[in-house]
Amino acid sequence: MRALHSIFLPAMILPVMFLAASSPAPAFANPPEAKPPAAGEADPAAKRITGSNNYVPTFGLRAPISRGFSVSGVLAVDAGLDVPSEQTRKQVAALKPRVMSAMREAVMNYASLSYVIGGVPDADMIRARLQKAIDGVVGKGQAQVTLASVIVFPQ
Repeated sequence: MRALHSIFLPAMILPVMFLAASSPAPAFANPPEAKPPAAGEADPAAKRITGSNNYVPTFGLRAPISRGFSVSGVLAVDAGLDVPSEQTRKQVAALKPRVMSAMREAVMNYASLSYVIGGVPDADMIRARLQKAIDGVVGKGQAQVTLASVIVFPQ
């Protein structure tokens, strides 16, 4: 039986290797590079939410929902800023790391202190906390927070 196995195994592998070598594109080739958006072109995901030129997307606000030493899930918030002034939009773009940090901190504080595990997140409270964070970075009345989604992913 061992001799039979050693004869047929190489015979079965040879056609597979030939097909893999003769394919026009190897399976492990790098995917095509994604071209970056042109200057002045907004994030394509933001265009699905609104067509407004005043909208500045801030996606990816995630926070663990934890009590004590255990994590119960993740709170995911997608929001944006309605910034009517062109000058303020440029300021928001320049301060994007600070804006994102302040917004993440507001979501994390809500998730760890105010959210009741198993309940529905309070979108009004989240928006108010995000608005306060944005007012602290950009200035009061310069940008208005708009929520696109608030989702809880249980663990």
